Amino acid sequence: MSEGQTDNPPPARKLLLATLGAAAAATALVVLVVLPAEFGRDPIGFGRLTGLSRLAPAHGHEAEPAAESASATAARSYDKPFRSDLIEVPLVAKGDRAGYFELEYKVAMKAGQSFVYSWEVDGAGAQLYADLHAETPKPEARVIEFKQEDALKSHGSIVAPVDGDYGWYWLNKSTGPVTVRLRLSGFYELIPAGAPGNKAGLMPSPPQDAPQ
Repeated sequence: MSEGQTDNPPPARKLLLATLGAAAAATALVVLVVLPAEFGRDPIGFGRLTGLSRLAPAHGHEAEPAAESASATAARSYDKPFRSDLIEVPLVAKGDRAGYFELEYKVAMKAGQSFVYSWEVDGAGAQLYADLHAETPKPEARVIEFKQEDALKSHGSIVAPVDGDYGWYWLNKSTGPVTVRLRLSGFYELIPAGAPGNKAGLMPSPPQDAPQ
């Protein structure tokens, strides 16, 4: 017997089976352990069941799109400072021809601009119908409804989905005059007196633009 040789070398078939078994075990180890734990890939769900997937490091190129999308949604920048306005909307009793017992008041907004609002009614026995909506520019003018209610006050916010005029239609349903006091703060432009959305010619009282 020469040095380095064995008396009874294993048959070739046995060696082949041993080699294939080792290769299968290595493949299983890669699929079941390495891919979930190191690369976050879990083709058969073993990593999710065992918790190995949580060990995978976060890869920047995979996380960036979601992070950028969340940041774009949560944070916006504008080329002008925000403004704040108090608008008093006087409404006469329903049916009284001495003034407006129903009217609209809106502000102009670009897509992505926003405002917060609060309004409340002052008047004995007040009953009021309010319709918060938007109207998009012509020629494809359409109405976007947000909220319709019988109420004496309301608070909320609007983020403009498209360019348009955003605001309210109010109808005094009571037998006496009332005043709606609307407070706005945000990014918008006032509609000139007499234009659609402000045909009554309402002006802020007093104007309260944010400091420049």
